[in-house]
Amino acid sequence: MNDKIPYVAIIGGFWELQTIDPTKADEAKKYGEAIGAELAKAGVGLVVYFSNDESLEPHVVAGYVAKVPQGNNKKLIRVRFAESQRNSVNFAEESTRGDLFDRKIVGKDWEAPFYRSLVYSDEVDGVLLMAGARSTGIAGQVALAGPLPILAIDKYDGAAGAMWSELTTRYNDYPSSDTHSISDMAAWLKAKCAERAEQKKIFLQREASYLEFFSQKQKASWAAGSFVALLFTVYFGLSRNTPADIYPFLVFVGLIAAGATGALIRSVIWKAEATAPTASLVLGGVAGFVVGIAYLVPQFVGAPGVLEPTATVVQATDKIQFISALLVSISAGVGFDTVFSRLKKQAENHSISAQEK
Repeated sequence: MNDKIPYVAIIGGFWELQTIDPTKADEAKKYGEAIGAELAKAGVGLVVYFSNDESLEPHVVAGYVAKVPQGNNKKLIRVRFAESQRNSVNFAEESTRGDLFDRKIVGKDWEAPFYRSLVYSDEVDGVLLMAGARSTGIAGQVALAGPLPILAIDKYDGAAGAMWSELTTRYNDYPSSDTHSISDMAAWLKAKCAERAEQKKIFLQREASYLEFFSQKQKASWAAGSFVALLFTVYFGLSRNTPADIYPFLVFVGLIAAGATGALIRSVIWKAEATAPTASLVLGGVAGFVVGIAYLVPQFVGAPGVLEPTATVVQATDKIQFISALLVSISAGVGFDTVFSRLKKQAENHSISAQEK
């Protein structure tokens, strides 16, 4: 949706009015042109669905285009039609002002996409109803449930007239063609579209805040769980009675827990971090394990300690190595993306060719 220009769906028709009173139908078409002109002056875009002469849309479009200056360079008229209408929805002004029109097929048949556009689409910000019959009345109720701002013209009865009677009970300032000029009604509709846009913005901000809070709460729970696991490995790793034969297993578990803790703490602190908790857990754990082992290997080469086949107890130096490796693994978990980027770069620089296999 354009942030500056509200787009209003133009819905209505004169089929019944044409049968009952052709003169009044012609008058209504002229009134539609006047509405289009005022919507253009008000800076409102159009969404239209039908172009036959008994529909409201072609008359509003005619008045609208006449008031839009040349060289506008904006698609102010959105034409939405079904595949079955491909060759039947054409506005006369498209031949001379094609720059104003944005045409799009929205489905195979007209009815479902037409009504859905008033609910699920971000292309429609408000609705203008005039005269019309069954489909106009249904569209009005769908828009009302949206809820979309609705300007129902009461001048020519029909479904729009019935909708006007309903809307007057909802708005204290609802405009009437008897008391308001077309310019006033266009300005009212634009103002209501602006109010809805602001309400929608506030709603989306609140929704984003809630989702962020829920996500942060979830990440904090995962971080707390991994930290508790880390504390258990530290406790048993530093215990005086830790058997030497299970000590390497504790080291491996501790490195994984430390890396996962670092990654999850990072996701909590950096709120913009979009990585899922499970991904942070796995990637952080792998990074902590890889970097922790890489840190310990050179030390074990010089002083195997608990890895000696004859070792029966865990020495103090082994425990110091363990704590140092955990600190390194936590840092690796915090920067797990950096760790994997370096590993990828090393793999690319040392790729095995076919001749080396």
